[in-house]
Amino acid sequence: EVDVASIRNKRHRHHLRSVHFSETSQLRVYERESKYLLRSLTYTKEDRNQFGKDALLEGLRIKNLVATSPPESTAESIKYLLRHDLLCPVEPVGIEHFFLDKPKNVVKRRKRHAAAVLWKQHEQQNQKSEDPALDLGKFAQTSSFRSTNRARIRAGFAAMAA
Repeated sequence: EVDVASIRNKRHRHHLRSVHFSETSQLRVYERESKYLLRSLTYTKEDRNQFGKDALLEGLRIKNLVATSPPESTAESIKYLLRHDLLCPVEPVGIEHFFLDKPKNVVKRRKRHAAAVLWKQHEQQNQKSEDPALDLGKFAQTSSFRSTNRARIRAGFAAMAA
């Protein structure tokens, strides 16, 4: 006869993971990289400032292209520029806020959203809620719903760039 319990026990032991320790070990010593090499692998403050300037100039260039293209809406203008190879799909990724809206409006919108979320959090301190984090999350999601369209545009640019 077959002993089912012993078969199960063997299978169970086979599936258990175990740790084995070696009786010997090896020491590996790596040479430190030179300070100069390490510094060359990171961006300096001047590099970051230049990247910001370049991004701003690129955003203004694209904004000018959008403003001077035939279609009326920004979305249609971007499609027109992409169709006629005046704009590469990867160019607007990451700098779309420069030409989709005025920078002042972007900052205002972010400040309004942050203030609204903080105000809701303040209100919640006076109210008893079962799950204040979930309620605050739902409020923040509703508050930022207005940015969904812009997020979809950014996702579309990113998808075209990939």
